[in-house]
Amino acid sequence: MRNVLDWHVRIGDLGRRLLWLQLLWVAHTLLGAVVLGIAPATAAVHAVLRRDQMAAEGWPGTAERERLPREFHRAWRRELVPANAVGLPLVAGWALVLLDHRLLRTTEVAGAGALQVLLWVLTLVLMCVTATVWVLQAHFAEGPFRVLRRALVLVVARPLISLGGAAVLAATACLYYVVPGLAVVFGIMAPAWVTTALVWRSGILPRPAATSDGEPTAASDGAPTPALAPAR
Repeated sequence: MRNVLDWHVRIGDLGRRLLWLQLLWVAHTLLGAVVLGIAPATAAVHAVLRRDQMAAEGWPGTAERERLPREFHRAWRRELVPANAVGLPLVAGWALVLLDHRLLRTTEVAGAGALQVLLWVLTLVLMCVTATVWVLQAHFAEGPFRVLRRALVLVVARPLISLGGAAVLAATACLYYVVPGLAVVFGIMAPAWVTTALVWRSGILPRPAATSDGEPTAASDGAPTPALAPAR
């Protein structure tokens, strides 16, 4: 009975934290006039969730943390430029893919069937990258193009993890379509939490060392071996 009660408390705490993060995400998206705010707000969400994973594993410096609004705002300010540098290529990629889908449906092109298959493959790859790149952006102390490259490498090297992230996005979109009210409450928080847990617990991310103030140490590029790869 006590175990059941503990699970209810944990689920309630998680739901409250995700709701709080959703409100912070909306506020900081608006703070950046939406266009420049949505990418750093999304990156800040994953930065906080990453620290949650580290705290759950007892990493040094993660027990004592700032209040959630302050931690989120600091992450948002830190990611204001890097996250937009990651987000803009993704937006351009999605715009191009959606435009190509529309053109193939409305025009007759030789070899349209093969082009359609290729386009769906590119769409799936883009969805995989979109699902996992923010976890990598929160973890690695690298430039945006290297982070995007890591996301592409992850699609090839660990396809099940990338496909799992894409499946989370697809399932969430379907669930929000069936129950629109859930999108208002949890928004990107639910897929972000699941994807962060999926990638973190897969063991592919190097475990960063923490400094005395609790901030993980940054590093530059390293070998592709997970244990040697750079982390924040």
